[in-house]
Amino acid sequence: MNWRVQLGLALNLIVFATVLNSVGIVVERSISEWHIAKTVGGTLEGCKDLTIAFTSLLLASQVPRIGYRKVMMAGVAAVCLVCALLASVQKFWTVPILFIACGASFALVKVAVYATVGLFAKTPAQHASMMNRIEGIYQVGALVAPVVFAQMIASGNWINTYWFVSALALLALTTWIFTPLKSDEPQETKKSGGLKDVQMLLKRPVVLVFLLCAAVYVMIEQSIGTWLPSFNKDVLGLEPERAALMLSVYFGSLAASRFVFGYLVRIIPAFALQLAYLTCAFGLLATVLGTTAQAPWAPAAYLLVLVGFFIGPIYPTLNSMMLSQLDRSLHSSMTGLIIVASALGGTIGSQILGTISQHYTTHTAFHFPLLPIGTLAVLLILFHRLEKR
Repeated sequence: MNWRVQLGLALNLIVFATVLNSVGIVVERSISEWHIAKTVGGTLEGCKDLTIAFTSLLLASQVPRIGYRKVMMAGVAAVCLVCALLASVQKFWTVPILFIACGASFALVKVAVYATVGLFAKTPAQHASMMNRIEGIYQVGALVAPVVFAQMIASGNWINTYWFVSALALLALTTWIFTPLKSDEPQETKKSGGLKDVQMLLKRPVVLVFLLCAAVYVMIEQSIGTWLPSFNKDVLGLEPERAALMLSVYFGSLAASRFVFGYLVRIIPAFALQLAYLTCAFGLLATVLGTTAQAPWAPAAYLLVLVGFFIGPIYPTLNSMMLSQLDRSLHSSMTGLIIVASALGGTIGSQILGTISQHYTTHTAFHFPLLPIGTLAVLLILFHRLEKR
């Protein structure tokens, strides 16, 4: 994979990470500046996640017919335009358009990115290493996004952030214009079975277990990430600014772990590493909950973000293990199923943790992720056995 392809993929991921992880900030700013109702602000998450899920389900299998490079160019071009629209108009009606357009684009671009990795990876270990680097770059974008928004908010016009994102998307588009993917051409003309491929995949027990793994993983990551600032503020007694900053540290730990895992997996079997990481994540979260049961303990904030370090590599490694087993013609359909399962898992996890927080306490709610962490370990063992058949 030459440096221009790597740069193009990295820019794609950073652009989408910045936009898709800005929902919480946009909701808060929209309520403060445009005085929208909180119920209206709450629909923005659905604009993103539901669009991602439906687009993946309906159109992911068509990506090979269009061509991976063309899809990525169209996706970043759409982001460039809608970000410029929001930054220019500065009205709330453009915000749902932004997240719907970016959600649809991300669903297809992610399929193209994953398939492009499959074009260049020659071995399962190399595929796993590249997938972890790809997901690590995405988390770097998620880490940087709150910092950029914070600076723009402090300057008095947070919407100007979207001029920056629009320019970044234009840079990504320019990169792909001058970066042909010759190995992509056979995939463009190869006919895909579309929904037939999806139905065929869903008949395989290993695929069903894998999709459960993906959904449960995102349930863990997103439920913790969504409610981490609330835990830091309500349970640990941190200042609101510091509580929000720890969210960036959490994203940073996810990114760092994926880069580290990308190298470790070359010398240690991925399955053994995954189980070891999950055990550490379970132990860290249980320690945090135990030490804060009676009174706040500020150092627990740093232990809690380290949970991200030990769950971070699970998702990209699982995806790599599954995709590397399949023929390349099935990668688009499989990636579509991955995105749907991920969207459903993330939405359900956040809703469950939020509901428990509302009826009990935030501390009580954070016992919930222990259940999917344990469940994921069991599912990983089952997936490993089915994979070996």
